[in-house]
Amino acid sequence: MAEIETRLFRYFVALAENKHFGRTALSLGISTPTLSNQIKKLETQLHARLVARKGNTEIELTDVGARFLERARTVLREAAAAEAVARQAARGEVGRIAIGFMTIVPLFGLIDKFVRGFQKLHPGIEVSLKQAPTMSQITSVLQRDLDFGFVRKPNRYPHSLRGFVVCRRAMMLALHSDHPLAHHDRIHPSQLRSESFVNYSPELDVGFWKHIDVIGEAGQFTPRITARVKDAITVLACVSAGHGVAVVSEAFKNVNMPNVVYRDFSMKPPMAPTSLIHRSDESGPAALAFIKFMRQHAISEKQGSD
Repeated sequence: MAEIETRLFRYFVALAENKHFGRTALSLGISTPTLSNQIKKLETQLHARLVARKGNTEIELTDVGARFLERARTVLREAAAAEAVARQAARGEVGRIAIGFMTIVPLFGLIDKFVRGFQKLHPGIEVSLKQAPTMSQITSVLQRDLDFGFVRKPNRYPHSLRGFVVCRRAMMLALHSDHPLAHHDRIHPSQLRSESFVNYSPELDVGFWKHIDVIGEAGQFTPRITARVKDAITVLACVSAGHGVAVVSEAFKNVNMPNVVYRDFSMKPPMAPTSLIHRSDESGPAALAFIKFMRQHAISEKQGSD
């Protein structure tokens, strides 16, 4: 059996409600003969009689027609809903996006500010979140497992990716509470000449080495990295265990790690930029809506944290 056009359902429902060919044709903006032919076409496709004519233009539904009317109305409602969803999706009002983030990002308040803020404006867009280090996020965005990533800003964005800074935060020193320097409010880099530093493992060290390097240059020494670990919490755990000091973002002050204290540098501290990355060929309406939202907020956030 040939598929029934939605238009035929609409004609039948209108006729069933008006019970009159002439009035129904007028409301549909077609001629009475055209409406009559379309109803006959529908009956032919269904191999069933739906209406019984009373005189030239009045009708009443057959038992089959009465049963079919309920289903026809359902078809029209679902078709209207599907059309509405498609139009909303095309406008970026509904859809789904997947966002990656570094462990530290929630400590900045970025998830609340950006993701929650975006969903308040776009409640029809579903957002899934996944914690991952910078390099894993870059790979996942390229492979389309993620749409976006909040990452440590690389020196250069990989081919096929674009990004922009969404915030900058000052770096500070994390050290054990029993460390002699813990009694100082501010620490000059030259005081760290003999210290052991804890840092991220090479594959995760995107941007952090240069922060330690800046401290070394300011103190006129070459930093000695004695431990490399895979995530931010482990960095603090190593500091807590007395394995060394670490240059970390000021956001870590929100992490209550036992035996770890945080101290500012007496010099102008290095700044850690966090970027939002996305594919350069992104065309999904929901994703484009998020990019537009983030670009508006990135300017304000950057100015407010420089």
